[in-house]
Amino acid sequence: MSLRTQAQDITSNLVLKEKVRPQEGEIPTFIFSSPEIYELEMERLFPRCWLLVAHASEIPEPGDYVTRSLGQLPVIVVRGGDGKIRILLNVCRHRGMRVCRADLGNSDHFECPYHGYTYKSTGELIGVPFQKDSYGELDKSRFGLIEMRVDTYQGLVFGAVPDHKESLDQYLGNMKWYLDLFLKRADMVVAGPPQRWMVRTNWKVPAENFASDAYHTAQTHASIPALGLTPSLSWAKAGYHVNAGNGHGLGIGTGAPGSPSIWPEELLPVFQKNLLPEQLAILKELKNCHATVFPNLSLLISSIVYEERPVYMTTMRLWQPRGSEAIEVISWLLVEKETSDEWKKKIQKTYILTFGSSGMLEQDDTENWTKVTENSRQLGRLLGMPLSYGMGLARKPMENFPGPGEVFEGKFHEANARAFYQRWLDLLVSDGA
Repeated sequence: MSLRTQAQDITSNLVLKEKVRPQEGEIPTFIFSSPEIYELEMERLFPRCWLLVAHASEIPEPGDYVTRSLGQLPVIVVRGGDGKIRILLNVCRHRGMRVCRADLGNSDHFECPYHGYTYKSTGELIGVPFQKDSYGELDKSRFGLIEMRVDTYQGLVFGAVPDHKESLDQYLGNMKWYLDLFLKRADMVVAGPPQRWMVRTNWKVPAENFASDAYHTAQTHASIPALGLTPSLSWAKAGYHVNAGNGHGLGIGTGAPGSPSIWPEELLPVFQKNLLPEQLAILKELKNCHATVFPNLSLLISSIVYEERPVYMTTMRLWQPRGSEAIEVISWLLVEKETSDEWKKKIQKTYILTFGSSGMLEQDDTENWTKVTENSRQLGRLLGMPLSYGMGLARKPMENFPGPGEVFEGKFHEANARAFYQRWLDLLVSDGA
């Protein structure tokens, strides 16, 4: 069989169901680099998901906008003159040119650089050069910028294609309870524009890592305890592994009994006001937390010892696909608006040191993700080689955890990875009918 024939076959429902067996703990390598699988994802998976495009605090004023991608679609996320957040397709209705090419800004209109079609920040077409001479009559109401679906949760701005049926509330489901630990505990705002960088990896590798994989920390990040930044190699072992459903998953790290809190006293009354008692109890115990909202939004609370006390940072990042073996990482630092400037500076330094674009832990992870993708490229040779995803298959979930979902004691588990790939498989083999 030629490589081309094999490549065509691997996108068939039959082959995918045969080779991808999450519930048996087996995932084949070819899904991490195949261009054909990538095209199928762009056709069947991303258009059926709610996708993060921005944080509301990036566009606080009327006319504020950022340009992003909704799957493969270029979009403008803009707060219109009426105060409403919209997601507009960044494509002129005349010849398909992008009408906005800046990363961010403030404007009450967007003007296409090709022929000068001009649109209000609400998407309405308001200007056509030489209209009377060139067109005579033109019904401009038919040619406004295409508007995507938009909804928000705790400041996160999600978009979906116009005919998407499921609500964001249904899509997030149980995950909302856990997102509150990241986003509802206080008035969270972005600390400036996001950092952006490219990594030669498939988008699923980091998404899976943040959903499920605390196991890698003792080996991959062994330098961190050696430098005295965390207490031990087993720092990430204690806690909970949470399968929140719909492919969403997270790990909640609790550290060693009696270890000092990572939170400053000044913020505890704010947390108490905003969270349920059960959520507050978990937050007080929390030392780190990693999560993925299916398919490609991840969040992280991480803490290290900095200037002789634990300092945490909260980041969210989008693993934006840029091909089967490339992603653009868009990484925001989030801080509590209510906290002091001094504490915000400590958080920012911790972020830069650990999970900023050149952070120590970020570089550790990037090396693994790049090599995993590179190895999977050997499509013909490795087509039938399954990877092991069976950790924790025989273990039973807890019965008394206060939060929703399927929860396991201890963070070393792979239930979330299996759930992530089951959701991935379900979307790829379904025609959506």
